[in-house]
Formats: sequence, C-alpha cells, structure tokens
Amino acid sequence: MSSSLSRRQLLNRTAGVAISAAAAASIPTVAHADTASATPANNATVPIGTALIAVSDASYGWPGLSGVANHDASTSLQGIAFDSSAQHLYTLQVAGASQVAYLQSSGQIAVTAAISGDQHSVAGDLVLSQHDLVTGAVTGSMYLLGFGHGVSLGVEPASDDNPPYVWTEANSGPSGFGSEVVRFPFVNATVLWTSAPSVQRLPSPDPNATAIIPSVDVTNNLLVLRYALPGSGQWFGAYDLTEARAAAIDTAAAAAAQRTALPLPAPLATIQQPALWVSDANGADTTTPATFQGFTSFGQYVYMLDGAPRPTGDTGPATGAEAWAIHTTSMDLNGTQNGSQGYIDRTHSAADISALPREPEGMAVYTGSGTPRLAFAITNNSSDGTRRFDLYYKS
Repeated sequence: MSSSLSRRQLLNRTAGVAISAAAAASIPTVAHADTASATPANNATVPIGTALIAVSDASYGWPGLSGVANHDASTSLQGIAFDSSAQHLYTLQVAGASQVAYLQSSGQIAVTAAISGDQHSVAGDLVLSQHDLVTGAVTGSMYLLGFGHGVSLGVEPASDDNPPYVWTEANSGPSGFGSEVVRFPFVNATVLWTSAPSVQRLPSPDPNATAIIPSVDVTNNLLVLRYALPGSGQWFGAYDLTEARAAAIDTAAAAAAQRTALPLPAPLATIQQPALWVSDANGADTTTPATFQGFTSFGQYVYMLDGAPRPTGDTGPATGAEAWAIHTTSMDLNGTQNGSQGYIDRTHSAADISALPREPEGMAVYTGSGTPRLAFAITNNSSDGTRRFDLYYKS
C-alpha cells in the first residue's frame, strides 16, 4: 500500500467491524428491511445452475503474467477485472506520489505539481490500466480522480460502435472509499472526474450503504454490489445487469433534466457476508477480522479474497502463519448451499510462496478458455522497489 493507512484500517473505518461469528452462523437471505429503502420481491433468486469453482483446488500461475507492472509502478495493485472477449486484463491502483495531481476550476481538470501518495489515497485518486492478457503489457490507461480505493471493478466488452465500459466505485469520501457505483467508457490517456458527463451513476442499493464496490458478470448478465451497513457488517446484492444499466443515469442527462433517473431494480438476492477471520494451521482467530482484498461473482456464486502482506524485511519462502495468510472463500448468493459458517468453502492458498510482499489483491473470473477461471493477483515487487504482481487462477 502506498498510503500510511492500511487497507484494514480503511475498511474498518468505512465498513465497520466484521459481523460476529454468531451472526455468520445464520446468514439471512432476505432484505434488511429495517435499513433498506425497498424490499426485494418475495422468493427472488439468482438463477441457479452455475458450476461452482472449487476454491480448495490448486492455484496455477497465469502463463506470461508474472512480474507485471501497472501504468503507475510506484503503488500496488488493488482490483482486477477481465474483458475476456478482447483478451484484456484491467487493474486499479491508488495514484502514486509521482503521478497526476489535480485542480478543479470552472469545471475543468488541470494537471499540476505532484502531491503525496497519502493524499491520493484519501482523495480516492485511482489509475486504471488496461493490459494485454498474453504479455501483461499496458495497452492503455486512465486517471480516475475522486473515485475511491479500487478494491473491485467490472468491465463490459465493447459492442457495435461502443467502447468497453468500466464499473467502479466513485464519489470518494474522507476515508478514500467510494459512496456510489458508476459506469463509464474506457478512453485511453484521459483524466476523468466523478462529475464528468460520461460518468453514469447507479442508484444506491440502500440509503445507508457505504463502501460500495461492484462485480460484473457479463456471461450471466449480473451485477453484484458489496456494501456496508451500519451495525450489520457487509452485504451483497445481486441485480439483473441489463436493468441496472438502464437505471444508471449519466451526469449530463441529469443536469439537463432530460430524463428521470430510474430506481435500482429489485435485487435478485440480498445476503449478508459471513465473517472472515485470520486463520492458520491452528484454526481461526475469531478476535481478528481478516483483511478483505477483493471479490468477484459468477452466476449464483460469490468468491472472496483476503490476506495480509508479509512483514517488511522478510526473505525466502513464507513459513508458518505467513504461509497461511492468503485465503479464498466461496458462498452462494441464494444461501442454499452455505454451511453453518455462512460460506461453502474457505481455504488458504500456497500460491507464490516466495513473493514479496505477497499481498493478495483483487479477484475476477475469466471466461475466454471454456472453463471459467477464478483469478487473483499477488504482489511480488522488484528488488528496486518497482511494484509488480503475479496472476494466479483456479478452475
């Protein structure tokens, strides 16, 4: 992390402490009516039949994608997403100290002298990189000013004359995390402010929701939002992607009152996230919440990534508790296959055991190889301090 605030500190400030083990034992699948702005339709479910990717299976290094650097090589990766049809990987990171700073004057964005990485993190300034999926080379980039922390994102492939569209958090608050979800076209070599005319804003899943982040499942036409609610931890809401897209109103249209923003459609499922605790060979430490590092969805299933980096100064392969630091977890959005702990399976990963600092960052599903691949990134920096990552997958 480039910021002096750790991801755990930021998440705990914006999302609250993880729900208790007792709450996780009976994960509700109905709307949280005491805080929700609307109750989803009765018996609404995410369509079933999607094959479950086993998180306990072995992890494999993605061919050609080791030692990958983003557009800004001074800060670590945060989130990932695939455009499987175009063979692109998209990554988000907090802007570094040497990168673009901004002034907003009369609606214009001007590039000025650099500000510190901590200021970028608090302001929610991000760098979006587009990578070639074969070589890892950066093929395009954007600066997103005031958007958030970049934990998760989604991509809709280009279609007809339309460019790829990216879904991210936006409207960063004092913590650096976004308070809403937006959709915008990917345009290489541009600087984007959250109020730019091309930014389409999605209605909130709940009037009290904070730290909202998206995952887009183009194959199954689903948008899944993860968000925090005061006093009840983290929630997932699944929506029909086409309906959600129709509800997103662009800034220019809203300003001109050209049309009325549609409400967010009723969720297909709303379910509380189970508690994720720091775990090692001796079991879970239910006094220490795990460091959440990303999620993705595919069909009826959600997959989560958590783990902390190795201590500064470590060398050689990770051993002991450090070797157990990375965990992958699966759960059913419909709740029908989740166990007493609130998830289907949770296991540690031995991937990239010698990486430094070996911090897991971002999760996404790739569908371009026939069998879906559950991918996640691990930071593995160069000896000169250049921030790089290795990509791994399960299928």
